Amino acid sequence: MTTLYGREARERIWSLIKDTKVAMLATHAPTGLMHARPMMPQIRDHSDKAFDGVLWFFTGADTGKIDEIDANPAALLTFSDPKGHNYVSMNGTVSVSRDPAIIEELWSFADKAWFPKGKDDPNLRLLRFEAIDAEFWDSPGLIATGIALLQGIASGQPADPGDHGYADLDIPAFPDERTGPRGVGPRSPNEPPRETVLVSAGPRDPMG
Repeated sequence: MTTLYGREARERIWSLIKDTKVAMLATHAPTGLMHARPMMPQIRDHSDKAFDGVLWFFTGADTGKIDEIDANPAALLTFSDPKGHNYVSMNGTVSVSRDPAIIEELWSFADKAWFPKGKDDPNLRLLRFEAIDAEFWDSPGLIATGIALLQGIASGQPADPGDHGYADLDIPAFPDERTGPRGVGPRSPNEPPRETVLVSAGPRDPMG
């Protein structure tokens, strides 16, 4: 099992998730069980700096996940690429924002299908996922994976189709990000609504 740290870990994880179109975001339901739903990642441009672990989502204020996040910001985000046999699971925290600069940056014409009043739609919210660590399964590709499986069958030994590892992301606090303190817990009853979120980038889910 491979263990990566810091920038190397972030670069490896970024290489595995940047082209994935759909992720699954799991939050804590009131029952205590995990509640997952598909989200379409909104990937920001990281060409000028290392991946900062921030993933953004568009969602509606009237969806159940808002209450779940408000009660418990701990979340699990998973990425699956069956075609390439690559998989990533991220632990992190998520919170709710209406940052107009981020909405402007991420907005596309297709989003009007979910938010007909546009970028100023009162139901529009941002989710910002802050990655803490990750686990990954990275194969060399379909053909190489198939060969490894056949070799395992022929040799009678367990197949070794790729790399499985843990990534300690060690997310730095970039000065240009509008972030709150790491490890923010549930909001107290007398605390005003938070307008920022914790470290991450990402998916959109109009439904769940």
